[in-house]
Amino acid sequence: MRRRRVFVSVSAVALLLALVAVQLLPASATTARPAHVLKYRAAFEANLARQARASAGAARVAPAAVLDDFTIVGHADLGLTDTNGDVWVHENHAYVGTWGDPCNGLGAKIVDISDPANPVMIGRVAGVPGTSTEDVVVHSISTPSFTGDLLAAGIQRCNFDDPALDDDQFGVDLWNVTNPASPVHFGHFGLTNGGGGTHELDLFQRGQNAYVLSATPGSEWFDPVPAGEFRILDVTNPAAPAVVGEWGAGAEGFSPGPYYGQGEFGAMFDHSARASEDGTQAFVSYWDLGVVTLDITDVTNPTFVTRTLYPPNADGDMHSLVPYSVGGRDFLLTNDEDFDPRTPARVVVGDSTGIANESSFSPPLFSSPDHRVTGRTVRPHGQGCLAADYDGLKVDGRIAVPKTFITFFDVPPEPEPACRERKQDRVASKLGAAAVVHDVIADNTTPQWFDVTNVNIPVLYTAHATALDMVQAGRAKLIAREPSWGFLRVYDAATGEQVASFDDLPFVHDIAGPPGFWSIHNTEVNGDVAYSAWYTHGIVALDLAPLAAATPGDPVMVGQFVPDGFPAQTPFLIDDVPSVWGVFVRSSDDLVFASDMNGGLWIVQPGGDAVP
Repeated sequence: MRRRRVFVSVSAVALLLALVAVQLLPASATTARPAHVLKYRAAFEANLARQARASAGAARVAPAAVLDDFTIVGHADLGLTDTNGDVWVHENHAYVGTWGDPCNGLGAKIVDISDPANPVMIGRVAGVPGTSTEDVVVHSISTPSFTGDLLAAGIQRCNFDDPALDDDQFGVDLWNVTNPASPVHFGHFGLTNGGGGTHELDLFQRGQNAYVLSATPGSEWFDPVPAGEFRILDVTNPAAPAVVGEWGAGAEGFSPGPYYGQGEFGAMFDHSARASEDGTQAFVSYWDLGVVTLDITDVTNPTFVTRTLYPPNADGDMHSLVPYSVGGRDFLLTNDEDFDPRTPARVVVGDSTGIANESSFSPPLFSSPDHRVTGRTVRPHGQGCLAADYDGLKVDGRIAVPKTFITFFDVPPEPEPACRERKQDRVASKLGAAAVVHDVIADNTTPQWFDVTNVNIPVLYTAHATALDMVQAGRAKLIAREPSWGFLRVYDAATGEQVASFDDLPFVHDIAGPPGFWSIHNTEVNGDVAYSAWYTHGIVALDLAPLAAATPGDPVMVGQFVPDGFPAQTPFLIDDVPSVWGVFVRSSDDLVFASDMNGGLWIVQPGGDAVP
């Protein structure tokens, strides 16, 4: 596979200011952060900018704290020196990860929670300069080489301005935290080269061996030494870990390229991994591929079993999951992390219907009159890069359908585009087009935006066959579907079919809600109650009893905890707006631990119907 021009324009968006486009260098010429991370963050930032514009001139009211069947037991702000990631609890200590902005390399925080009413931060682990430590797992293990409490932390590069890091490796950090007040470093095991690293991970023991399941998103396509993005490390001897197995969607024939998927951020990459209770299966959250279940009975040969299936018009974005069983039936509770509420639009041409994905940087189609644009289509003579490409054609009030060539690693490549997408959009907009629908011509990429645009008309991307239908028919309808941030889905673990969902929260289906992040992040289960970390919605408690019915019903909300807001440590977040990233449930006393990106660690006690 030959590495060639790897594109992607993204924007760095000041929360209350205009978009600024930043052009990436080719991946062959720089150790840029994985392109999918930049594209993901660009969509996230574009939505923040859209929220800021929508609320401009109005007094912003911070979300109110909520205590619905929850009681606050304790809180630690953790020093307000960085942005918090996930939370893990082992016995009397909590471990809180750190996000990559600000990229201070401080590692994960250790918090003494022996008195839950008075949690005290006592130290840090896994601090590596130029990296973040978002995910941490701790378990007691006993192997021939080590007996005690083992901590595994995911290390990812976040400083891309320091060339001294270009030759480093990033992966899994291992620590002996049998005495959390005095942790001992076993060492760092590198999995990626020059960038990337381990995003999320799991740790378990099976028999006499201990293993780490690591997700290294983007490494199959963008690492100079590509390998499967799902890795299994044998950490039986934590001082001498070794990769024993791997699996990748590209190598297994599920994805022909890094941006092959569905929705406006179409991609297939390993975001998270979780072991089954008996350690014989791995549940791998693979973004638009869904949850991939792998048989890891033989850790050296992970074998595909099944996967969950998204509807074709869904955005995808499988972030993480938790298994749940009731009545002899196994379910997967999954979390779609989607920061852009636009969903794939319908393209109606006569009696046929196609799908188009919107650009995150153009006005939402849903905001158009009747949530649609209807009209005749116009095809430029060339690629629509010049006004002359439309000579002799009527453009005003029509839907422009330019050809857009996108190439990743192709041998031979597609034709080089005559201009970037933003130029195609600007030309059509200046000539009075009502909308732009890019005819995406690509072998290994699904239709989606790869460039920032600043026009004031809807911009969409569709498959070549649908675009040809539009051109041949001479007219089309672009119809927006209900907007949606990410929410909870429930799948039958055996078949991969969706059987239930929960999305009944304010703003989850709003195209322009108040400033905040209305997507789910992750979920944990205690008994028959699920607790979902839902960013600005805090912790949402869900009764899972309806899943026990012969025809499973949707979970029912039975409680909510929204913490107070705190100052943001990064411009990517919002002052005084809660952003609950992680949740952990301690079954011994039913305490719920929540990590807020701004505000630190919260410890709450469920009550009423929110009690397991």
